[in-house]
Amino acid sequence: MRFSKKSVRTFVVAMIFAMIFSSAAFAAGKTAYLTSKNWEPNTKKVINQMFDMFGKNSKGYDPNNKPYAVFDFDNAISINDIGQQAYFYMFERLRFAAKPERMYTLLTTGIPDVNKDLGEKWGHLTVAKVARDAAKAYAKLYAKGYVAPDNSKESRMKEWINSDDWKEFATKVWWLHDAIVSSYSTQIGYPWTSYLFEGMTPAQVQQLGEESHRYSHEKQLNDPTEWKKVTWQSPDSKKYPSEAGQLTIKRSNAVTVTPEMQELLACLDENGIDVWFCSASYLDIIKAAIPAWNLKGVEGVTAMTNKTKDGVLTNEYDFDLHPQTEGPGKVATVDKIIRPLYKGRGPIFGVGDSQGDFNFQTEYKDMKVVLIVNRIRSDDEGLGAACAVFQNKKGIDLPAAMKQGEIRFCLQGRNENGGWFWPTTATMSVGKTEPGNLSSKAQGWVEMMEKGTPVKDMINNCVKLTGKQKEYYGYKKR
Repeated sequence: MRFSKKSVRTFVVAMIFAMIFSSAAFAAGKTAYLTSKNWEPNTKKVINQMFDMFGKNSKGYDPNNKPYAVFDFDNAISINDIGQQAYFYMFERLRFAAKPERMYTLLTTGIPDVNKDLGEKWGHLTVAKVARDAAKAYAKLYAKGYVAPDNSKESRMKEWINSDDWKEFATKVWWLHDAIVSSYSTQIGYPWTSYLFEGMTPAQVQQLGEESHRYSHEKQLNDPTEWKKVTWQSPDSKKYPSEAGQLTIKRSNAVTVTPEMQELLACLDENGIDVWFCSASYLDIIKAAIPAWNLKGVEGVTAMTNKTKDGVLTNEYDFDLHPQTEGPGKVATVDKIIRPLYKGRGPIFGVGDSQGDFNFQTEYKDMKVVLIVNRIRSDDEGLGAACAVFQNKKGIDLPAAMKQGEIRFCLQGRNENGGWFWPTTATMSVGKTEPGNLSSKAQGWVEMMEKGTPVKDMINNCVKLTGKQKEYYGYKKR
C-alpha cells in the first residue's frame, strides 16, 4: 500500500503529538507522599509540601535539571553508625589484607606526634604504646592463619574470637579510634580507620560492607536486646604482657535503616528529586548499603576515599578527588562533584544529624527543607533542632517559611533502644528509659527566637552561640 506525502506528514505529526502527550502524562503521574504513621506530624507535612512544590508535578519542574537532595548517612539514613558497625564486623572476622609489618604504620598514619601524652582521660598513654601492642597481637593472629580480606577463614572464627590475641588487637585498635577522634582534629581522626583497608580492593571492601549491612539489619531490626552498648576488654597485663596495660572500650552494637527512611528515598525518586549521599564513612561501605538495604533512587555517593596503587587501597586519603566529607568539606565536595551536574544549583533538601552536616544544610540559597534526626545535641545541629521546634510551635509550614526567606527545619525523633522512628521530635537514647527532646542549650536558643530573634540571625550567629566553628560562610549565601 502506498501513502501520499500529505498523509505521511499528517501521521508523523499525529505521532509526535501522541508521544508528547503520553510523555507528559507519564511524567505527571501521581505525587508520592509520606504515609507512615511514625513520621513526626510536622515533618511529614512539610516534606509532603516539598513534594507538591518541587516534585515532578510542580510548576516549573525541569526533568533535564532536576532538584536534588543531599543526605548524610550515619545516624541519618541509618540508626547508629554504619561505618563503625562495618569495622566491628571486620575486626570480629579478621577481614584484613595488611601485612603484619605494616600494622603499626597504619595505626599511626597521620598522627602528628605519636608519643604525645593523651592526658588523664586516656590514662596518660600515647598512640605509639597502644599501637605497638595492637600490632604485636595482629602479627600473632596473622601467623596463625586467621587473617584474610575475604570470608575464606570465617569457619575458624570460634578459634580466635575468645582468644587473648584477638581481644588485645580489637580492643586496642578501637581504643585508639576513640582516643584519636577525641584528642585530635576530625581531619586526622575521621580518615584514620580507613587506613586499615590497605591492601584490599575496593570490591573487597564493598563486599565486606554488604555482608555487614545485611547481617546487622536482619539480626538486629526485630530484636531490641541487640540495641545496647557492648564492652571490649584487652587481657589482664599480668597474664598478657603489654606496654599500655589492660584497656576497656564500649561501643554501640546495632545498626539498621527504618522503613520511614526507605519510604522517604522512594518518594523522592518517584517525585523526580535526585538523591545524593555525602558521608564521612568510607565510600565503598556506603555504596554497599544501597543493595543491602534496598535503597531506592540514589543518584550517587560521595564519601571518604583513599588512593589506590596497583588496584588496591593505600593508607593515603584521595584529596585529588575531593576534600574530606565532613563539616565544611561536605560543602566543598557538593560544590566540586554534585553541583556542576545541576547547572550550579544547590540542593533543596538536606538530611543529617550532627555537627558535620550543619554547613551543607544551611549555606545554600536553594535549600528549602532541612530534616534533622534528633540526637539531642548542643552543637550547630542542635541549633538547627531548636529552629525546628520553634517553627513547629509557631505553626510555620513550608510556604510560610519560604515567604520569610527561611529554611523550614524539621526534627524527627527515634527510639535507639530498638531502632525505630516514632511520631514525635523526642529521642530515646540507647540505655535510657525516658526520651529527651532538646539539650539545655538548644532550649535556650528556642527561647531566644520566641523573644524575637529570627531564624536566619540564629544560624548566622552559630560561631558565637555554639563555638563549634571558627568561622561560618553564611546562611543561604551559596
